[in-house]
Amino acid sequence: MLKKIVYKSWTSVLKTSFFAKCADKITGSKWSSKLIPWYIKHYQVSETTINRPLSEYKSLQDFFTRKMDLSAIKFEQSDKIYVSPVEARVKDFGQITKDKKFFIKDNYYSLVELLGDDTIDTSNSHFIILYLSPKNYHRFHAPISGKYNMLRKLGKQSYPVNDAATTYIDGLFTKNHRGVYQMNDDFYVPVGALNINSIQETFENGSTVSAGDELGYFNFGSTVVLFFMNKSIEWSEGIKKEQPINLGDKVATIISDRG
Repeated sequence: MLKKIVYKSWTSVLKTSFFAKCADKITGSKWSSKLIPWYIKHYQVSETTINRPLSEYKSLQDFFTRKMDLSAIKFEQSDKIYVSPVEARVKDFGQITKDKKFFIKDNYYSLVELLGDDTIDTSNSHFIILYLSPKNYHRFHAPISGKYNMLRKLGKQSYPVNDAATTYIDGLFTKNHRGVYQMNDDFYVPVGALNINSIQETFENGSTVSAGDELGYFNFGSTVVLFFMNKSIEWSEGIKKEQPINLGDKVATIISDRG
């Protein structure tokens, strides 16, 4: 209980707009580029996600939002297969309950609050939470081909999204700044952290994209939540809680719609 009180007190400072502006200014400054070698070593950033000489990155934030060479990644172009839209760690996955809730580490979350929509039908629906740590590549992509729409932006504050925050901050993902996208008949929710403007879209709203196409990037720590609505799916064998997942890895296969 004491740890929770202390953590919530500290993060109440971190989520303020003043702190966010300071962090944005510092990480975006030219001198912050000197921290890049330390950052790579400290967080054990994979060299495969770095495709430019370090001297070309203008700031730590420029490095954090770097693009990656995707030529070696084969994205499944099937209307039945979902692939991972990010390089991340599987935080949790499972089925949405009849009362429109899903659970992470024994804490429940309201899908209605997260999406800002109380009319959704959650019968035979599923979710997966993908957490991006500081070492990961922070651009996010389409997990399946189809039409993508930005429905709304929600959340006026941004807590961290690390393990401690998931444990100690009640309803974390329904508080943080987030985007709500419609992905065909499903939902795609990028959740930002620390900075209220941490999510930047790079796709054209209402456009049809292919699996693997870039949708946007995070300026700060982040999580992506996918919801597979009103269909029977089969999870990939590689999907396990707390296990890393690579961009483009198979996540799930659609068995039947409205099943």
